[in-house]
Amino acid sequence: MSDDRPTLVSQAEIAKRRHSNALTAGSFAVDNIPANPDTQYLFDDFVEGRIATNEELTQLLHAHYSKIINPPKP
Repeated sequence: MSDDRPTLVSQAEIAKRRHSNALTAGSFAVDNIPANPDTQYLFDDFVEGRIATNEELTQLLHAHYSKIINPPKP
């Protein structure tokens, strides 16, 4: 399946993010820390340049975890 969303950063930035992500994933694997499948897509989008900035990623993660911590009342 292809993703038609635009890439918002340069190929050089994507390469840098892929390298950083590989190092981080390696550290998590050594410490036996599993990735959160509910948020992994956000990190994947950041690495592949579909999320432009750390600030945008942080806002999306905050929104996700705020729903978990403060679920809507019935």
